[in-house]
Amino acid sequence: MIKKVLSVMLACVMLLSTAAALTSCGEEQEFPVKIGSITINKEPKNIVILDKNLSDIISAIGYDIKMVGRSDEVNQKALRVVPSMGTAQDPSVEKIKKEKAEIVFANDSLNKSDVEELKKAGIVVAQFNNATTIKQLKSLYIKIGRMLGGNNEGKEAALKAYKEIKSTLEAVKTAAKRDKTVSTIAYFYTDNGVLKTIIDGSWESTLLDYTGSVNVFKTADSDVVDIDKLLLANPDHIFVASKKVKKYMTTSDVLGKLKALDENTFVIPRDELTLQGFTCLDVLEEMIGKITPQEEESSEASAE
Repeated sequence: MIKKVLSVMLACVMLLSTAAALTSCGEEQEFPVKIGSITINKEPKNIVILDKNLSDIISAIGYDIKMVGRSDEVNQKALRVVPSMGTAQDPSVEKIKKEKAEIVFANDSLNKSDVEELKKAGIVVAQFNNATTIKQLKSLYIKIGRMLGGNNEGKEAALKAYKEIKSTLEAVKTAAKRDKTVSTIAYFYTDNGVLKTIIDGSWESTLLDYTGSVNVFKTADSDVVDIDKLLLANPDHIFVASKKVKKYMTTSDVLGKLKALDENTFVIPRDELTLQGFTCLDVLEEMIGKITPQEEESSEASAE
C-alpha cells in the first residue's frame, strides 16, 4: 500500500516538474535585457538617477532600493538620504564611479562629454524623456522595469505599478465628473518673463484632463498665453507654478479682471506636474481638492 502511495506521489511530482519546465521554457530569460542599443547582461545592483521623473517612476516600480546616487534635482523627501552626485546636467563622474554604479538614468540635459566618460568606465547611460500620453507611459515603465528587474520579473513589477496608476487616474476622473458640474481650468508659469500655459501634447496636459475639468488652452497653437483668449475664457479655477506667478497675475490691471483671482488661484510647482510615478496621483488629488472644495463635499455628504 505504501509503495502504491509513493508511486502515485512520485508520478505527481514528475508531472508537476514537467509542467514547471514547460512553463519556464515559454518564458524569456531574465537577462540579458535589450532596450534599443542598450544591453544589460545581469541584474544591476547599483544605480544613479539624475532625473526627478525617472526617480519617481523607479520608486513606483519598487527599484529605488538600488539607488546609490542622485542629482540635486532628485529631491523627493524619501530619496534625500541618497548621496548627491551633483546636478543633472553636470554630475561628478568620479563620484558616480566611486559608488560602483552600473547604470545611470538621465534625461537629455546630461553633458555629452559626461556620457562618453561614463560609457568608457563601463557604466550604462540610459536617457529617457517623459511620456506625453498614458500609452507612452506604459512603454516607459516596461523599459525601465526590464532594465532593473529582468525581462519577466521586472516587466511584471513595472506593469503592476503602471496599472495601479492608470486605474486610479481613471477612477478619479470618473468620480470627479460625476460629483460636480464640469468647470474650466488653466495652468500658468513664466519662461524668461513670458507668461505661458499648458497645451496639448504634454504629460501636464494629460494630467489636467484627468481632473475632469476642461483646460481652456488645451487646443491652443502656442504655449504663450493669448491674453484676449484668456479673458474671454475666464476660467473657473487657475493653477500657477509659483507665488511669484500668482502675484504677477493678481497685480496686473488686465489679468486682475479674471474671476478666479484670488480665491480660486492655487500654486502647484511645475516640476510636480511632470512627475509620472505615484506622485502624480497626489498632485491630481490636490488639484481636484481645489476644484471641488472639501466644504462642498461635506455638505453633500450631510444632505445624504
